[in-house]
Amino acid sequence: MISISIFIGTCLGIITLALARQIWSRKAAKARSLSGVTGIRVFIDLIKLTQQHRGVHSGFLNGKQDFQEKLNALEKDINKHYSDLILFEKRHSYPSSLSVSYPFKQWQRIINHTSIQSAESFRFHSGLIARQLDAVWDMSDEFSLTSNQHENIRHRAEQLVKTLPELAEALGQIRALSVQVAAKNDISSDKKLQLLFTLGKIEDYQTKLTTPLPPASNQQLTQFVSEIKESVQNQHLSTQDPDLLFNNATQVIDEIYTVIYAGFESLKTTISEDKSLF
Repeated sequence: MISISIFIGTCLGIITLALARQIWSRKAAKARSLSGVTGIRVFIDLIKLTQQHRGVHSGFLNGKQDFQEKLNALEKDINKHYSDLILFEKRHSYPSSLSVSYPFKQWQRIINHTSIQSAESFRFHSGLIARQLDAVWDMSDEFSLTSNQHENIRHRAEQLVKTLPELAEALGQIRALSVQVAAKNDISSDKKLQLLFTLGKIEDYQTKLTTPLPPASNQQLTQFVSEIKESVQNQHLSTQDPDLLFNNATQVIDEIYTVIYAGFESLKTTISEDKSLF
């Protein structure tokens, strides 16, 4: 009888320990995913700033010397974001093979390049942003967001770290190319094709959003694309004010990022409050 009691007690102890371990593991996974949202938000900010730097740098290299002050402020802000992300990686034992230190080295090569031309600057910045977009996806995977077992979390994360940032990146390319054209007062056939191709990509992204943009944001985006497309086709883009083009494009891009930031706040709330997750 005693041996049976000991056996039952041992079994219950093992089951209790297993349940406790499972509960602890789920709580740890939830906490890590919430931490991941915080780091990814900083990374998204970094991408936004890099896109702004590309547009301002294009204008500066095409004769807009008054853009120098904007460049200095952006470079200081971008360097701080890289420092913050590197500290974030250390705190959370992030894999060194996925570290932001690699895009950071690419960024340093761009700003230390003393004889860079406008077309090269655009290409180098765009290559860096493409790498940043891949890196933010890797971070989302590592913190169990885009790799989450729950479909709702996974799909929302995919739109926030891939579809919407790629839409913002296409708009950022339009901003940089438009500023180039306006600063030089000339639109080449290559630039025209590049602009029209990228505008087509933006329209395609709009149709692929699993969660549509808010009506006001969608209307603003549609109107901006239509206006740029018309000015490219009628050759009027080269006569426009570079500052005005930059500011108008930035307003649209900022609206996309506002949607992204709100989406991350909503995602954090879902992860925090839903007890069925993890």
